[in-house]
Amino acid sequence: MTPRLYRQYFVDKGDERRDLFRLLADTFGPKTGLYPGSFVHVTPSFFIESMVYVDSDRRIRRFFEDPALRIFIDKNKEYPGPPTIDAHQGDFTGELPLADGSFDIMFSLYSGFISRFCKRYLKSGGVLLANNSHGDASLASLDEDFEFVGAVHRRAEAFRLQTEGLEGFFKTKNGRPIDREKVLRTMVGEGFTRTAYGYLFRKTD
Repeated sequence: MTPRLYRQYFVDKGDERRDLFRLLADTFGPKTGLYPGSFVHVTPSFFIESMVYVDSDRRIRRFFEDPALRIFIDKNKEYPGPPTIDAHQGDFTGELPLADGSFDIMFSLYSGFISRFCKRYLKSGGVLLANNSHGDASLASLDEDFEFVGAVHRRAEAFRLQTEGLEGFFKTKNGRPIDREKVLRTMVGEGFTRTAYGYLFRKTD
């Protein structure tokens, strides 16, 4: 049975994004993932064996403690081993009970400056997927610890990865450099001449 909150916010809205996480799993082969600002979007656990979810919404405590969630994920997973799921209800901008450099992949989707506050938890060589709705992709593109390596395009529930011809994705429409302080102040991403659903960065330090 599909958990109620997951069905309400993702299944019923046609926004599970299974193809996205399958694409990332097939391309990068991550074993561990971190999803700050996840709410109850547990789709990554269908494709990544060990996931940690972080969100400030108090409803996630009961959601992740429900034994039915494990059964649901086990029925939908596409890897042979058992899933490992951990969840923390709280603010990802503060200290999290996580070891530095312990995740292969991290997701920043519609939730603020995850690249800034949670970068420490990503392994060297690990991958960050960020969108630009709150400006995080703009910030990550300026961060010397990240290398832009791909763009993810979306058409309905189909996703495609682009790794070549990436020039122009972070060129602003007004031709000026990205205004980092403005992005931090407004939490609005810059407008670019080329856009994508999401942007992939590899941590280089």
